[in-house]
Amino acid sequence: MSPLRLAAAIRAATLTILPRVAGSGEAAEKLIVTVAPTGSVPRKKDTPHVPVTPDEIAETAYRCEQEGASIIHVHCRDENERPTSRFEIFQETVEKIRKRTKLVVMTSTSGIAAQTDEDRATPLQTRPEMGSLTTGTLNFAGRKPAVVYVNTPETVQFLAKAMFDQHIKPELEAFDVGFVQQGMRLIESGLVKEPAHFQLVMGVDGGVPATPENLLHMRNQLPPTATYVVAGMARMQLPMTTMAIVLGGHVRVGLEDNLYLKKGVLARNEELVARARHLADDLQREVASPDEARAIMGLAPRR
Repeated sequence: MSPLRLAAAIRAATLTILPRVAGSGEAAEKLIVTVAPTGSVPRKKDTPHVPVTPDEIAETAYRCEQEGASIIHVHCRDENERPTSRFEIFQETVEKIRKRTKLVVMTSTSGIAAQTDEDRATPLQTRPEMGSLTTGTLNFAGRKPAVVYVNTPETVQFLAKAMFDQHIKPELEAFDVGFVQQGMRLIESGLVKEPAHFQLVMGVDGGVPATPENLLHMRNQLPPTATYVVAGMARMQLPMTTMAIVLGGHVRVGLEDNLYLKKGVLARNEELVARARHLADDLQREVASPDEARAIMGLAPRR
């Protein structure tokens, strides 16, 4: 099925249950493309294309901006490619990205890269415009050995307050439906300002499966003013990207989530961004520039 026919089929199936989907004659909001180029898991032994040094990440950021990305989700690695929250590495990486691009910088506060709440908050000292904030605990069951991604209510509130105090917009990361409800509690408590921004993570082994029905259900739990981005894992990145574009959401792509352009072909980050942009073009949805993404999410213009 062609992308246009797929779009028509999805839209016809969802218009009755998704009142915020753009209807006939209504222009969809411009598409924000987030790139997650590094993550905590892929190593050079897995793919030579994963950027792990500050220079490599900054070069990737530049190439992805040229292909249509407007946000970069930044993880950092130490000298041995291990995940790290060390300030000096994040500072160098963020500064080099800012020198080379106009991208919105979102730093990770992942618990996989550090142990204490204070360590996890260290990347926020680089004063990014956004920070990731996972709202619940998850079993990464597909890893060997399995990993428990611990986010207690106390940790989540600590990180939310750190972002609130520094005027950093959180991306509320939801690996399952209950994570959305925890994000809603942060909004209700005043720790997260509206309009909130959510990431719906689809297809992690241990999280919500990447199906159209699950994406629609999670999307329907969001507050009416929220923006949201969809991240599909591995081979589900492309179908979830297609769904998000059609439904009026935004998309995340990159080697953190998916190493392959197609079966047997290792991807580069900029190729995954370009594919999302070409798909959006086919589905007649314009891609947002970094400044347009800031306006959509309620961020201040970059100085």
